[in-house]
Amino acid sequence: MTKFLTKLTKLEQEINHPAVKRQVEEIALIDSYVQAGKPLKRAPRRLGLLPDEFEEVLVEVGPDKEGALRDLNNLLNNFRQYLSLIYGIWSLPNIQTAQLIKNKLHVQTALEIMAGNAYWSQALAQVGIKVHSTDSLEWAKTSTTGAKPFYPVEDLPADQAIKKYHTVNLVLCSWSPNFGHGDLETVAAWHKYNPSCHLLFVGEKDGATNSPEFWHQNWFKNSAALDEINHSLQSFDFINEQVFEIKNEF
Repeated sequence: MTKFLTKLTKLEQEINHPAVKRQVEEIALIDSYVQAGKPLKRAPRRLGLLPDEFEEVLVEVGPDKEGALRDLNNLLNNFRQYLSLIYGIWSLPNIQTAQLIKNKLHVQTALEIMAGNAYWSQALAQVGIKVHSTDSLEWAKTSTTGAKPFYPVEDLPADQAIKKYHTVNLVLCSWSPNFGHGDLETVAAWHKYNPSCHLLFVGEKDGATNSPEFWHQNWFKNSAALDEINHSLQSFDFINEQVFEIKNEF
């Protein structure tokens, strides 16, 4: 994975097609922002070629480049894995979404729990929200998550963090693990200590994040504000990443 960008650039030059070039340039731009510790200004455009797009490009570049095109498309589809291995992040926050969270949900203070490298905390802080970022990092001792945070992270389990910072307007959890019951315990702690604030989870329903039990609950809130926030997020790959809000009463 350390040679990910080099391989990508080499394949793009070999294929020499504008649709491919645009995507490789998008990845290079994202990587430069992440490397600098800055949130993106907007959500990335979709990466990877869908089957019909792949065939269209292949017709234009010729069958002799099919192998290179498949290799490149595989790299495009694994960009999130690259981000997790190199930077310890699974989610790409952006300033537009952070600003909408602030404005639409009237957030002045926030707590990010299970924050990992606290990339979301950095984005929220940049739009003027006072942020506390916490993580016990127990589940990530063998990974790069938390090794180089984007924002100062306090060593504190989620339930204790929610209790300690019980006056915030927002509790945010991005990419809660899809094993264990940390998400259920988070909802219970929030319901006990700060049930009037917004509780947001960033993840994929019935997929890459959160426990199956979490998704089977009838506690998800729908609102025009949340729709607008999600419209600004728009996942860049096959993972349908969204922002989910828990009802204040359920």
